[in-house]
Amino acid sequence: MKNLLAFFAFVFSISAFAQCTITGKSTIKVLDEETYSVQSGLAQCKECHLWISVGENTQILGDNKLNSVKIKAISGGRQVLSLALLTPQGFVQCSKNIDILDSSEAGILKNNTPESPAPLAAPAQSPKCDIEVNNYKEVKYSENIVTFFPNVTNADYRYEWTANYANGDAMQSSEKVPQFPFTKEKSITTVKLKITSQKCVREFSKTYDASYWKWF
Repeated sequence: MKNLLAFFAFVFSISAFAQCTITGKSTIKVLDEETYSVQSGLAQCKECHLWISVGENTQILGDNKLNSVKIKAISGGRQVLSLALLTPQGFVQCSKNIDILDSSEAGILKNNTPESPAPLAAPAQSPKCDIEVNNYKEVKYSENIVTFFPNVTNADYRYEWTANYANGDAMQSSEKVPQFPFTKEKSITTVKLKITSQKCVREFSKTYDASYWKWF
């Protein structure tokens, strides 16, 4: 099972999400619990699935290795629910964007019935930035490898990652979900992400204390 999970993690880091369909609501409210699933019988075994919630707006409840999973919405925003499964033909992946509404947003949607449509927003004076990424999290891939997951992955974005180390070294990656080595002696001090779309550029940075990697 450990080897299977390692393979799933590897697949998430190198491939685009495709080839299967996740069923479930695309819009839910904060504190809602919803079940999402993929067609049964696709995987080689009952527990040959791996669900990952990319972002901090939901949490997975219960077993994440079956063909369905329950999530709980904990804050408003865009969440990506991703699935990798092992089929007789090999690995298959897919993802689903879930918009989570807080109480005020849910009230607006409820009142905007066909009898009282919401007014159209005024045209923007200049193109808005279309980059939806606002965070990324670190996930331990193996004993000395860390994977970074942006809360949104989009094939139309260009991702440029830079990991700076305590000894002065730096490593770069253009993968959407990169992997970087680390050790207690060679810890990562800063991870920077530059995202470029057709309309704009956004940059993010996280700083890590040396003690963080001792317990990672």
